[in-house]
Amino acid sequence: MAVLTQWRFPPATRESAELIVAELAANAAEHGHHDMTVRLSLHAGSLWIVVTDSGTRSRPCPPRETDPDEHGRGLTIVEVLAQEVRVSESLLGRRVDVVLHTTPAEG
Repeated sequence: MAVLTQWRFPPATRESAELIVAELAANAAEHGHHDMTVRLSLHAGSLWIVVTDSGTRSRPCPPRETDPDEHGRGLTIVEVLAQEVRVSESLLGRRVDVVLHTTPAEG
């Protein structure tokens, strides 16, 4: 949030970005083994959020007996907030690239 405030992003954009980072970081912490990287960058009026982890390739998981309000909606939330979401996996882990179109505040 401090970086986006320094970059003068409007509050609504900062809040969306904060929720996106929180959801992706929570997924990386849960499914990754030990390393996670979060990177924010600006490209032509868009905020790029990239989260990588060292998790293994995903496999179909058997249904868990957990409250659906507690798990499994993170990427769906990200997809609603962002204009573009790309997930890629390799032997080294998982990477999620998110594009959030925005314009820094004037002044």
